Amino acid sequence: MYDLIIKNGTVVSPSSSTICDVAIKDDKIVGLGFYEAAEGIRTIDATGKYVMPGVIEAHMHCMAPFQGCLGANTFYQQSVSGAFGGVTMFMDFANVFPGKSVLEAVKERRAEMEESAIDFSVHGKFVKSPPELVEEIPQLAEYGVPTFKMFMTYKKEGVMIDEETMLKVFEKAKEVGGLPMLHCEDNTMAEDAIEKVKKIGDLSWVNFAKTKPQKCEAAAFERACRLAEYVGCSVMVVHTTHKEALDVARRAHESGFPIYVETGPHYLTLFDDNYEKEEGYLYLCSPPLRTPQDAEDLWQGLQDGTISVTGSDDCTFDTNEKAAFLEKDENGNYIQDFTKVVNGMSGLEVRLPILLSEGAGKGRLTINQVCALTSTNVAKIYGCYPQKGIIAPGSDADLVIVDMAQEVTLSKDILHNNISYCLHEGFKVKGYPIMTIARGKVIVENGEFRGEKGAGQFIKRKIDSKYLERFGLD
Repeated sequence: MYDLIIKNGTVVSPSSSTICDVAIKDDKIVGLGFYEAAEGIRTIDATGKYVMPGVIEAHMHCMAPFQGCLGANTFYQQSVSGAFGGVTMFMDFANVFPGKSVLEAVKERRAEMEESAIDFSVHGKFVKSPPELVEEIPQLAEYGVPTFKMFMTYKKEGVMIDEETMLKVFEKAKEVGGLPMLHCEDNTMAEDAIEKVKKIGDLSWVNFAKTKPQKCEAAAFERACRLAEYVGCSVMVVHTTHKEALDVARRAHESGFPIYVETGPHYLTLFDDNYEKEEGYLYLCSPPLRTPQDAEDLWQGLQDGTISVTGSDDCTFDTNEKAAFLEKDENGNYIQDFTKVVNGMSGLEVRLPILLSEGAGKGRLTINQVCALTSTNVAKIYGCYPQKGIIAPGSDADLVIVDMAQEVTLSKDILHNNISYCLHEGFKVKGYPIMTIARGKVIVENGEFRGEKGAGQFIKRKIDSKYLERFGLD
């Protein structure tokens, strides 16, 4: 007897879409085929629906002190919001401060994430720190954390890593099968641009984007990739926003060098004209929102495989934190000063709906590509495949059932991210997750959350060496 049978759905992988049943026992998928309803304790009819691997979110920031703020969600609240968006596993970053042991920070972060209702993992992080902390990388990998982020900007905040240390991280990562993750913005350009707008006295939301132009991102992207190629270390470049950066990756891919690229749903659907709004401060993020043409170039990168994964970079702040340090004029309006606004946007819950609607629904992507970009490729690159990211016997029973006919208008009233506004307010999507199953348990059904606080498990990760040695995820 099976615990659960999902019948008659179209089971999706990156390479195929097949109508069949999925049999689940305990927390594992145990069979694909055709089963009698009586063989399951519970049977779910998925006729006309897609059955996809649960979404894996590898890029978010929850309960992370930044620019004087902490964020709107606990990890439990974050897991609930994610589950409504089909997310069955997420990863966050250790809170590392200059001089702090990265391994100890990872362990602390793991403890904080134990309240999650879905499975989880942690990334390390290297900031401005003594070079000897790089020697912790083998211990991190042994602990099941082979990924660690570095920032090429935020020098004044004490976060930016110097290139000598970054080179050492690359070398040690290559030794142990690790994958550095890079925030690519050229600090010299960014700081110079900020000083220039300060001198003219215009710190409006619109000018924020001008302090982090495309060339600022592309310059850091190219330099980081050249250093990685010099060492022979695969890297992941997160939140990529435009063609000039993608072309750097394309050149590397031509030689087979494994540079992996991520972009996010906000860069695909929200544009820099939002900074013209009075509430434009809500849209401040790094890198900033770009133009509609940049978004089309990103869609092309997703389509042709230059971009391997999507990630929300969810960093959710409510208005009280976004506006915490802003002053008001005599009319009660905020005086625009982007230097006083914490950077970050929500996106965890809408990532899959946006890829379904604007990608598969509008012919930019196939449903199979959406599967790869939200789950399978993420699992492979970050080292939890085939436990996660695929619907196959032996894999964890993490699934999301999708109705491509369901139309939803995004608003703060239907999302679960614990804030009082929605960046996509009024945005219509067609194609939506209607049921989420984590480790064989239905945790979202009929618009209700049925999961349990603390049910998530820490996932130890190890990246298959073939993904680190040459570009490609087949």
